[in-house]
Amino acid sequence: MTELYRYTACGLDYVYLQNGFEVRETKHGPAVAIKAARDLHETIARSIISTPQRLRGQEVRFLRAQLKLSQDGLARVLQTKRGSVARWEAEPEKAIPGPVDSALRMFYALKTAGHGVAERIVDLLADIDELEHQISVIRQTSFRETAEGWRAYPLAA
Repeated sequence: MTELYRYTACGLDYVYLQNGFEVRETKHGPAVAIKAARDLHETIARSIISTPQRLRGQEVRFLRAQLKLSQDGLARVLQTKRGSVARWEAEPEKAIPGPVDSALRMFYALKTAGHGVAERIVDLLADIDELEHQISVIRQTSFRETAEGWRAYPLAA
C-alpha cells in the first residue's frame, strides 16, 4: 500500500489521500499535484455535510470556499453577522451553533443539487461582493504634492 498523503492544503487537518496525487520535484523542492482536485473537494464537502458531528470552523471555511462566498455572503445566507463567520473560522476546532450548522448543511446540499433559488442566492451574493469590491477600489485615493499644495486623486481601477 502507498503511503498516505495528509492533504492540509484543503484547509482541513484530517484529510488523507490514498492515491490520486503525484509528488513532483521542482526547483523549490517537492510539490504535490492533486488529480481532479475539484471532484475531490466536492466529495470532501459531501462527506462533511453527511457526518453526524457538528461542523467546526475549518469545515465552515471549506464549505464557504466551495460555495465561492465571502464571509459576508455566507453571513447573509445564514442570517448572522460577518463577525460570527470570521470567529467560527478563526476557531477551527470549535463547533458552531446547531441552527447555523443545519442551515449551512442544507444550503450547501441545495446549491450543489442545482436548486434554482440556492443558485440564485449565491449568484446575487457574488454580485454584491463584486460591487462592494469595486466601490472600495473607487474609494481608494492617492495624494500628490503640487506647486499649489497637496491634491487628492482617485486611484484608477
